[in-house]
Amino acid sequence: MFIKAPHKFLWIFLFFFIVWLIIAIVLFTHSRHQTIKIEQRIAKIYDNIQLKGKIIKIHKLKRDTWICGVMCVKIDYATVNDFFMFDENSCLKIQNGIATLPTGSLSMEESEHVKDILNATYIEINMNNSNQIVFFDSNNIKTYHDLYYGNSLLKEKDLQLCDECEKTDL
Repeated sequence: MFIKAPHKFLWIFLFFFIVWLIIAIVLFTHSRHQTIKIEQRIAKIYDNIQLKGKIIKIHKLKRDTWICGVMCVKIDYATVNDFFMFDENSCLKIQNGIATLPTGSLSMEESEHVKDILNATYIEINMNNSNQIVFFDSNNIKTYHDLYYGNSLLKEKDLQLCDECEKTDL
């Protein structure tokens, strides 16, 4: 028996669609698995770090069409004295009483999240292992955000931007 031409086209289309669907599912599953592994690794590295302090400067950095930032914090309290981590997924530097941390994207200045960051004068990070960042504005109004250490296209040298704050802003 021969398959008529219109039906043959349908079977070929159906075959390629099913193959494409299987590839998409495999790629999605692999990507999600990689994301979970990265999140677990970041949690393992940063889970015990808690700190709070006065925000002394936010450096805005342009990366192509993206604006990211580095926040400099004069530490009032921290569970570690010195810490340095930089890789393609996360970053944080604590040295000489100054924390240097990523802000994430600052590209959408009208968003509430970015306003919370830019208007903040004080910050608490992961206090009582809350997995939250608490921003305080000049009126002591708190806003809560999920804990974040993603490097947001930062370069390792960007973590040196707060070194100058040690000399000028203290």
